[in-house]
Amino acid sequence: MNFSISVFLGTLIPILVVILASFLVEKKFAKRFKPRWKTWWLIAHIFFVVLYFSGLLGTLLLSLSTAFTDRPGLIYAAHLFIQFFDWFLIIPGAFGSLTTGFGLAVGTWGITRHYWVIAKWVGNSMAILFGAMCMRVWIHDSFPILFADGMNPLQNPVYLENRRLLVMGTLISLSILTFLVLISYLKPWGKRKKYKRSRKSSAGRETVPSA
Repeated sequence: MNFSISVFLGTLIPILVVILASFLVEKKFAKRFKPRWKTWWLIAHIFFVVLYFSGLLGTLLLSLSTAFTDRPGLIYAAHLFIQFFDWFLIIPGAFGSLTTGFGLAVGTWGITRHYWVIAKWVGNSMAILFGAMCMRVWIHDSFPILFADGMNPLQNPVYLENRRLLVMGTLISLSILTFLVLISYLKPWGKRKKYKRSRKSSAGRETVPSA
């Protein structure tokens, strides 16, 4: 696997910018969203998650389909569309869901108050980095090499290994995304102890009668 520092930094820096901007906004504007704004942010978030899921499912379907044909033209077309799915569905879906997820967290639950919110943005960030460093190689970097010499891909052991890794990588990405969707719905683990204590302290001060 080719480790590209430029790709790693080019992916990590936008993630860190989104995280830092979200922390700054939350610190400066402590107000929560009005219901109408929360609804629009939630719609945008769901839209990007659907894009993300669609791209990954399409990639999995097309990569598996190449095992059931011996026609090089169809195999080439399948991998070409996998590239399109990555450019126009997976990448926008991943970064869009990360950004809108932070927006929802800032305006609704807080970025670090709940364990499930922390798990969501950490998991999504790791999934994006995995896509940039691993899926990129199996989808884009290997494409010109695998199809350049006119050899039937099914007779090329390098292609077969690349396809196996692509299927495995897509399944890993789908598993991460499914987990993130589930904890968004279930909201497990509750609040961090620090915020539980602060809430109890505030409630105690409010119930103490004035002298």
